[in-house]
Amino acid sequence: MKEDLEILDEYKKIAKFMSCCYGENVEVILHDLRDISSSGVEIFNAHVSGREKGAPMSEFGLKILKEKLYKNRDFITNSKGITGGKILRSSTFFIKNEVENIIGMICVNVDVSRYLNIACQMEAMANFGLNFGEEPPKVAEVDFPNSVKEMINKALIDILKGKIYWKEIEMEEKLNVIKELHQKGIFDLRGGVLEVSEALKVSESTIYRYLSKI
Repeated sequence: MKEDLEILDEYKKIAKFMSCCYGENVEVILHDLRDISSSGVEIFNAHVSGREKGAPMSEFGLKILKEKLYKNRDFITNSKGITGGKILRSSTFFIKNEVENIIGMICVNVDVSRYLNIACQMEAMANFGLNFGEEPPKVAEVDFPNSVKEMINKALIDILKGKIYWKEIEMEEKLNVIKELHQKGIFDLRGGVLEVSEALKVSESTIYRYLSKI
């Protein structure tokens, strides 16, 4: 039976091969799930999302693990997202060992911005005006953080919606903030509780107390 590391080593070659096949606008990242706080062990064409080697799992990756979306399937393809002004088409392949436990992922992010711009120009040229000027449908923004701290800060900005001071928030709202972070899988990350406590300027025991309540 192959060890998990042997399996992942084989996928390193596959990840590099894929990045070479499809060009510089395709990012390929290999995640080792032994430590989701720095799971990005190999990244090719990293300029697409701006991540570096050792980057943590994205929020979408945490959702996959939290909700066990990898069960009874081998991959998820063609999800949409925006990062750094780029529109990406993202797909994730689940790497499982010989007893079907997930041990890693290969994520492929294709920067389709230029193709969409060309498509919009062509549509505008051929459009008779029936729908001319309509706003394109909005795409949910996907962040690809370089660190756990960066991920948590972005999550808090989104959840708190401009409210800066933790002490000014009502108890019920504080519980909802911790609950949302928990649902995102933030506390599954190594150092997640510590990073959240530092970001909110409260003690770790305070965070654990809120977690126990939810």
